[in-house]
Amino acid sequence: MPSGGDIDVQAKFLADHPAPQGRGYVFVDQPGNWMMVSQAGWRVYWCDASQVPVGCLPLPDQILNHSVNDLTQRFWNQSINDKRLVGDVLLGREDPMGVLICVTSMSGGVGKTVTSRRLCERAAEMGVPSLLVDGNMLQSSQRSFFDPERRMNVRSIADWRKGQKATMGANPGKRFFNVEYDISFAPPTGVTVPWQQYLDYVEEARKRWQFIVVDLDRISAADLDDPSTAAGALIVPWVRSGDLVLFSVKAGLQTQADAMAVFQMLPSHGLPQECIGIKDSIPAGMPDSDYTQYDYSDYGIFFGAERQTTKTGELIAAGQSNWPDPELDWVREKVLDWALPDRGFDPEQFEPKRKKKGGLFGWLKK
Repeated sequence: MPSGGDIDVQAKFLADHPAPQGRGYVFVDQPGNWMMVSQAGWRVYWCDASQVPVGCLPLPDQILNHSVNDLTQRFWNQSINDKRLVGDVLLGREDPMGVLICVTSMSGGVGKTVTSRRLCERAAEMGVPSLLVDGNMLQSSQRSFFDPERRMNVRSIADWRKGQKATMGANPGKRFFNVEYDISFAPPTGVTVPWQQYLDYVEEARKRWQFIVVDLDRISAADLDDPSTAAGALIVPWVRSGDLVLFSVKAGLQTQADAMAVFQMLPSHGLPQECIGIKDSIPAGMPDSDYTQYDYSDYGIFFGAERQTTKTGELIAAGQSNWPDPELDWVREKVLDWALPDRGFDPEQFEPKRKKKGGLFGWLKK
């Protein structure tokens, strides 16, 4: 509202400033003198389940049956990460749908599988019911970590059928793997499922878990137009509809150029940049002087750079998980604060102290 003060002051301001060309919209959920506002040419919509006050209009069905993201796009030209139906929110018809983020990269050896687990680990630690979905059907990366010998009788997404509860395709993490989040593995070796199975499963899973992380294989620019790939079948439709994607970019002259080739294609595919997260990953042993931070601002939100270390590789090889790591924790916290902004994540708590000259983080630019 252009004018502060209580609700009566705001209503008077609108009454004194008629709607431009007789077309203007006001969304309210508090009683007030809305009759004088409507007489000034404003359409005043009542956003509450109680009796519609004089001067207000009930929200039409075409708004109630659209997502919150659709509403903000229509009236404010802004995309937000909220696929709940407007009617569900206002009338309390069901719990909020879970937040979805898919993790991918343009090259291998960038730690996206570890990133996916660490996002779930921290989210679960903060009390957010979380599900990790392995979308890498060729490598089944998460199964290789949790059950490398393939000895356990676990569920995969191939076990789930449309119409069943999402738990039929997931494994309780605490019971089987001593982690606080649940896991849906990729199909077993020799078995594949159509990408539509992932679309349907995740849609059902959002009713059960509040945070879903989908770990995907690397993608290329050509994949964005290919519905037989994860990029064309999953990332494009998900992000177009307001879900999130996190790209992990391997630092290096060729790998960063490959990433830019993909990023430059995203706007033409209708992917809003506010739904695109980007982080750099500096390989162990790369000197600070060899790392160049690209400007990704035209394509998404840059969360900073992580440095991989020899110790990180040793911990992963030893089957460790969720260790404190100042090289990784700060960027992770910023990603989670972006994806789950109301759940108490605090990036400042993890921000490393920079040295005045050189030092490990001397190459980071604000």
